[in-house]
Amino acid sequence: MTDWPILKTYDERHLEAIALPLGGIGTGTVSLGGRGNLRDWEIMNRPSKGFVPVRSFGPCFVVFVKDGAGRTYARGLEGPIPLSLYEGASGSPAVNHGLPRFRQCSFAAAYPLGQVKLADPDMPIEVTLQAFNPLVPADPESSGIPVAVLRYVLRNRTDKTLQASVCGVLPNFIGNDGAGQGGAKANRNEFREG
Repeated sequence: MTDWPILKTYDERHLEAIALPLGGIGTGTVSLGGRGNLRDWEIMNRPSKGFVPVRSFGPCFVVFVKDGAGRTYARGLEGPIPLSLYEGASGSPAVNHGLPRFRQCSFAAAYPLGQVKLADPDMPIEVTLQAFNPLVPADPESSGIPVAVLRYVLRNRTDKTLQASVCGVLPNFIGNDGAGQGGAKANRNEFREG
């Protein structure tokens, strides 16, 4: 694996405001938050800062690790939720706030590349999330490809063999663009002949 360029690294005190847009120019974006969360889903032809599609769960990636002794570990592939997001009229407004997460997190940026580094003293692995969008300077065709790339790199911190799996979950939110009532009531379907 080659090293990615890093222009600036942000520690845990500065992650809440980070939102690296992922997606081709003119194709809509989802942003990679500073702690590894996916936020600002703007893929329904409208601005939607702050929108995260949530049904009974929200979009997330998790890791499951098993060591040779049969001990298992699981974590959401995100850094800790800021304390301010645990305060709300109905409890925490943070998506998937009940999932255990990695305790330590930093964000390394060199647009259009971003890396989230995750660590936890209770986990036998460290994780680096590498993400980028298809920006190619002076090439609008390549820069307009509707893609966001996420790559999770796991590093074994022990000298023992581990089994690990990464799983992603994205709810189907067709018909919900963050502008109002979602679900089937927000769909606009019409029949056309010819």
